[in-house]
Amino acid sequence: MVNVRTIRRLSAADAPRLADLMTAYRRAMGGPAEAMTPEQATPLIERALSEPDLLLLGADHGGAFAGFALAFDLPEIISGSRAGQLDDLFVMPEARGSGLARALIDQLTEIGTARGWTHLRWLVPQDNLTAKRLYLSIADPAPWDSFRIELSQSRSI
Repeated sequence: MVNVRTIRRLSAADAPRLADLMTAYRRAMGGPAEAMTPEQATPLIERALSEPDLLLLGADHGGAFAGFALAFDLPEIISGSRAGQLDDLFVMPEARGSGLARALIDQLTEIGTARGWTHLRWLVPQDNLTAKRLYLSIADPAPWDSFRIELSQSRSI
């Protein structure tokens, strides 16, 4: 049984706790090592609160703020409808294996169903085998590859 007290949309009051999670996430993904401050997290939360197409969910687990998901509600040209794009999902190491990631995705699928999304899609790092095992148990692999262009470096196309 999953010991999840609450999965909910975040509010501005969550900025200090979200900053701690975002710092851990950035470090886990090889991003900047310096801690994110509540002042840096607050604009993201405020944007999520003001834009209906941006979803920022948080999860309390065992009395601690232990996970978040950031997703977008996007136009989906092929179907002429809308789809969900899960951009970031993170669960603190001490809460992994508890079902928290699955619960965050479940909440997004409920939101997406209510909004009429055709599907929910997301990317996962190629070397994250633990996450891939979970995702393969709840979703089908997408029939496309992912590419990116680093914009912080000079590059001509």
